[in-house]
Amino acid sequence: MKRVLICQALITVIGYLAMLFFAAPNHADSFLWGSLTIFISFALMGLGYGLIFQKKLVALAVSLIVFKYAILGIIIFTLVKLVWFSPIAFAVGVASFIVSAIYYAISEALREEKEDGGRSTPPV
Repeated sequence: MKRVLICQALITVIGYLAMLFFAAPNHADSFLWGSLTIFISFALMGLGYGLIFQKKLVALAVSLIVFKYAILGIIIFTLVKLVWFSPIAFAVGVASFIVSAIYYAISEALREEKEDGGRSTPPV
């Protein structure tokens, strides 16, 4: 979880700086809001589900899901009404999480392969 969040933070910073250099500042700000929205959402989800699995609270899981999406909806609705907001750049910011997910999948596959000692077939 921490590796994915660190990777997402790096992608947010690199993407924001690239957007500042190659695009308009309002696009960079929209990208930043999209990346931060997904970063905060994922961080709170990890924290919440950690508590859920630790204490096995079903009510907490349901309330976390309901309130998370309600808050995300309010945030997006508020952002869309702003004059400088760019929906495409925001969507690219949200989609930047795909890069973090791919990084995590590759790093886990490499870690598992290293732990297996490089065996390509399971032992018989």
